[in-house]
Amino acid sequence: MKNLIIIALFFSQLLNAQNFYKKISDKNINTERQTIAKNFIQEFLNKCENKNFTSFERFNVAKKFEMFLEEKLSYICQKNETDLGKIELQDFNSAYIHKTSLTTDPVELYVFNTKTEKNPDIQFLSVWIYQDRNYISGLVITKVKPFNLNKRN
Repeated sequence: MKNLIIIALFFSQLLNAQNFYKKISDKNINTERQTIAKNFIQEFLNKCENKNFTSFERFNVAKKFEMFLEEKLSYICQKNETDLGKIELQDFNSAYIHKTSLTTDPVELYVFNTKTEKNPDIQFLSVWIYQDRNYISGLVITKVKPFNLNKRN
């Protein structure tokens, strides 16, 4: 019975978190932001592979995320290499808008399929982008779509 309650609580959290995101229909996906997200992920992967921990100069990066990357990029790349091996960006999966951000500064989540050398459970590479001037505010590699993660922004 105790396990059933824990499972019910887990799924209620998951469903509640998904309520904050609304899927963007394919015809309404902003292809410019989708391309920016894909290019950012690819540059991130290239920087890690080449051990180039310099800033992402070709992209608008939100200040807090930029500071986070300056401090942690080397560590994140090394940890990903150890835990995941080579990470391969695959095709676009889906896009979502964070509904609570609609009245302030709308942020969209772009999700791509991925494959890793060492951990087949990892399936997604996702990027958050503000609609205003396409500022990138986060990147995450996950087993599930990141609807309820605490992202840095």
